[in-house]
Amino acid sequence: MIAHLTPAGAIHAVLALLCLAAGFIQFLRPKRGAGHRARGYFYVYAMLVSDAATLLLYRFTGHFNAFHVAAIVNFTLIVLAIVPLLRTPRPQNWRRTHYNFIAWSYASPVSAGITNIATRLLPVTTREQAALIALAASLVTMMIAYILIRKHRPLSEAPIVPTALAGQSGAPS
Repeated sequence: MIAHLTPAGAIHAVLALLCLAAGFIQFLRPKRGAGHRARGYFYVYAMLVSDAATLLLYRFTGHFNAFHVAAIVNFTLIVLAIVPLLRTPRPQNWRRTHYNFIAWSYASPVSAGITNIATRLLPVTTREQAALIALAASLVTMMIAYILIRKHRPLSEAPIVPTALAGQSGAPS
């Protein structure tokens, strides 16, 4: 594979690739049942370890950088996605909250993967060029993710009150 890959880098790479596959399957499959939960827990645990491994990687710049910040943000998104599932009783609109946070947590490794592939395939000679590729890949990924996440989000679970009934409540409008 890559000769200079550290153990932390190998763990990060393998788990990130597995998370990309698991997340893609989650996107295609129905959002309920034991299979969804099993794939979801695999994704969550694998992504948390992958994010932790990212914090151990310093070969690119030699110090804390934007990739470390992205790992911390992704870690936070995953935690925020899981909290509504663990609460009893579950809060109103927990599905939408879970979906939004977990979907955005998936956009992050997609962007990182595209950045990684692009920097290896294009003739990149400086860190500034790699940073520009990362920025461009992130912007394009986030725009596409925004469209797909909005398109596939679950419906709101809030009770819908018809406007005709709302006007009969006796409250002045």
